[in-house]
Amino acid sequence: MSKSTHYLSLFLLLICSNLPVYGQSKGSISGKVSAISSKLPMEFVNIVLKSAKDSAVVVHEVTDQKGGFNLKNIPIGTYFLQASFIGFDDVKTPIFHLEGTKVFPIFMDDSKQTLNEVQVSAKKAIFSSSIDRKVYQVDMDLMAKSGSASEVLQNVPLVQVDIDGNVSLRNSTATILINGKVSPLMGKNAAAVLQQLPANSIERIEVITNPSAKYKPDGTGGIINIVLKKTTKRGWNGNLTGNVGNRERYNASSSFSYNPGRMNVFGSYSIRQDDRIRTTINNRTQKDPESGAVNSYQDQLESKTRPFSNIATLGLDYTIDDQNSFGLSGNYYLRKQQKHDLTVKKVSDFSGLKQDYDRVRENSEKESNGSALLYFEHNFAKENHKLRMEFNIAHSPETENNHFTNIFRYPVQADQRDYTLIKQTTDVKNLLLNYENPLSENTKLEAGYDGQFNKDDMDFYGADVLRTNHFIYHERIHAVYSTFSHEVNKISIMVGLRAEYTELKSALISAGTSIPNHYFKVYPTLHFSYKLNDHKELQLNYSRRVRRPEGDDLNPFAEYADPTNIRIGNPYLLPEIIHSVEAGYLWRKNGLSILPGIYYRYTANRFTSITSLLNDSVLVTKQENLANDKAMGADVVVSGNISSKINMSLTPNIFYNQIDASNLGYANKRSTITWSTNFNMGYLITNTLSFQLNSIYKSSRLTPQGTFLPSFVMNAALRKDVFAKKGSIYLAGSDLFKTQRQEVDLQGPYLVQHVKTNSNSRIFYLGLSYNFGSVPKKKKEVQFDNSL
Repeated sequence: MSKSTHYLSLFLLLICSNLPVYGQSKGSISGKVSAISSKLPMEFVNIVLKSAKDSAVVVHEVTDQKGGFNLKNIPIGTYFLQASFIGFDDVKTPIFHLEGTKVFPIFMDDSKQTLNEVQVSAKKAIFSSSIDRKVYQVDMDLMAKSGSASEVLQNVPLVQVDIDGNVSLRNSTATILINGKVSPLMGKNAAAVLQQLPANSIERIEVITNPSAKYKPDGTGGIINIVLKKTTKRGWNGNLTGNVGNRERYNASSSFSYNPGRMNVFGSYSIRQDDRIRTTINNRTQKDPESGAVNSYQDQLESKTRPFSNIATLGLDYTIDDQNSFGLSGNYYLRKQQKHDLTVKKVSDFSGLKQDYDRVRENSEKESNGSALLYFEHNFAKENHKLRMEFNIAHSPETENNHFTNIFRYPVQADQRDYTLIKQTTDVKNLLLNYENPLSENTKLEAGYDGQFNKDDMDFYGADVLRTNHFIYHERIHAVYSTFSHEVNKISIMVGLRAEYTELKSALISAGTSIPNHYFKVYPTLHFSYKLNDHKELQLNYSRRVRRPEGDDLNPFAEYADPTNIRIGNPYLLPEIIHSVEAGYLWRKNGLSILPGIYYRYTANRFTSITSLLNDSVLVTKQENLANDKAMGADVVVSGNISSKINMSLTPNIFYNQIDASNLGYANKRSTITWSTNFNMGYLITNTLSFQLNSIYKSSRLTPQGTFLPSFVMNAALRKDVFAKKGSIYLAGSDLFKTQRQEVDLQGPYLVQHVKTNSNSRIFYLGLSYNFGSVPKKKKEVQFDNSL
């Protein structure tokens, strides 16, 4: 612990000792960028100040959440501003002479959005950093046209995706939001959904490591917000995309929108045929604690499946008048798959081979999700003063039918057959009321209510009574929250408080018992920043967070997919409570940003999987609570344009972790230092031909019983713009060197185990994308305000 503290202190000292220093400012240029039709502020617009003499770039900035920009320390001279954003024509101001202060409200015409694909160039970086979030522009990722959301998330700095598709943030669990809201799709089967969700339906991915009290406090590492594309262009617009891949993979998607004025109708539909082969080698040695007898087990699994999925969206937004609007949208997701598993199992002891047989699993799965969203928004007379109501409802049934056969080679005996039928249903209702009031130009109040009403119904049918059970889990959460933010001179502060009352009930229907639980907790947040100058900023954040167990974690009935390796839930599993502190420094200038940060997390009751001996031949795995977990780390996000043709991002991360499992019978605390790095580079070969390279490395990480070994993966893509840049042809390849794997070592007094899993993750896609649309002609021109 002391070594890590020393390293992090040196790291912080290095940051502070290298802060750039600039001279006295001579002039400033500020303004706000808005869309003409919607009047809404536009975030992430590129603002470039150029010299009127030779068009040389003087300074580069990106608009904030309010569409604002502020360029300071500008020498007196003659300039013009250029604003650019994905899908919009570039906007240039008239040439002006700067002497003192200039204000430029800029209006970008959303009725003239270009229909062309935006070329990958140094005009817009694939990754941008701000002091409170990191933003990954999926539109700029060449692999996004053919890949899934899960594959694109691997490219996002600070985000990790394992071989099963499980997503983590800074080596910890994360809450995944869709368009800033909790989505039923991101529940217990989030990994499977993300592997099927087409990446070309995503506009950007936001990483928020210490979110405010407005957001649900769930997730140890923070929030990953997936912002889906939603076209608001005037007239008819749409997109068609198709891809073919190796091993008979294919996917296709289409989207459309129609906006005659007050109304916007939008929809999309996508299909995806995947192919997965997974091999797992599981070698373990068990020692009976009473007799001392030692048995060795060798399992070699090959699993083949071809999941097929459909995702459809249909929605309507309607502006009643200047102050009121409402919307209604629905989503439907359907995934089907047939799985064939063959496990070669051998058991031996000191005398030699005891068993040798094949275990065959034939599995059919069907999972669907239907959800609907209704919202109403009222805008008061004052700008950004509004009240919004949302109601979400979702129904998610899932069926899994498994048939198993044991075919014996030694000793010779008749085949054994068994089966399990699993029916699970999840129902989610969410009511959200949110009020925003800008009390003054530098002060804002936000408050609201967030109600979650969830039900998980799990029905298991087996070949005998022991394998048949019925479990229902109810969760009701009533939350009220408020945040207050204020800016004065160079200091910005936001304080927040979220209070939640949680009611839980685990009903063991088969056993005729129930386990109720309820608790009240508060989750404070604090965000503090100090602006050193126009290019440098310091920040300190704190939040109290929680990770609640899901229904599968609590269900005490066993799953018997493999009778020698069973899994059970723990109905007495406590929620994790996390205290998270983060300090960051942002330097940003001329399109390049450097964001180093250090963070510390203390977690009480952290979840961990514990594997133990049920008898001399059966292992049982379940979730338990650790006494505590302490983690601290440092990372640096470097992103921007190196030249007019190259943009890149590099994110090294070092992470120290200490776990205390003394409450589970492990006497000594365990600690380790791990590291990872993510590198992404885009190269504009010509104006219509571009290349992208991405690589991820993860070092070993710690568990109470062992270690996960390192992994590495590299991806690449090439794109050619065609049809006057209305279309693109692209070639994408993932895991080029076939190095992606998951390998774990477990060491205990009575169990030694090594598990290695590989998959057919080397995937190639060839695809075509085409944009179409018609925009009604308008006489309104792009507007400027050249007043001082």
